[in-house]
Amino acid sequence: MLTFASTAELKTWLASKGIDTTRWGMDGAKTVENLWAELVEGESQLQDDPPQRQVRIVNVMIRAGQRLLVEGEQEFGANQSRYRGQPPAEKLKPGESPVEGAIRCLQEEMEVDPNRVHVLAWTEEPEQILLDSPSYPGLTASYMRYEVEATVAGLPRGPFTTTETAHDDGDPVRNHQWLWADL
Repeated sequence: MLTFASTAELKTWLASKGIDTTRWGMDGAKTVENLWAELVEGESQLQDDPPQRQVRIVNVMIRAGQRLLVEGEQEFGANQSRYRGQPPAEKLKPGESPVEGAIRCLQEEMEVDPNRVHVLAWTEEPEQILLDSPSYPGLTASYMRYEVEATVAGLPRGPFTTTETAHDDGDPVRNHQWLWADL
């Protein structure tokens, strides 16, 4: 996997691969600095040929009867947000298991006390998903996706908003809007 000494070096590499970063940081996309922070934290890696962002993620499946908890929208601040429409999800850190990542996700994104989480099941083998990264337009992403099914005591029955407790340069999300979607 590739390593870079600075954000400038990363930006030069992206340009050399024909990846236009001029849209990054707008319309819900993250910045080169955000990608740099992901790389430094070990939350993603870059492959050279073809250029590709590789990420291990966990989706947390929380059901209430015939409804599934989904993140309706992420807010970045400065009137910037993006639609999500998917279950709570988190990039896994190096050496972190899907269950550990799921619990960290619920702590950081939903302000949930780990003692309120009961893990029911999880996938041992990830599903690979290739797509143009919504976070970094023009850069293909390979997601190795795990799923963890859990229950969480005390969640609101209707839509609710939470504050991102891990908000920093690596994760510019400030708030999450949650809703229950019919299955």
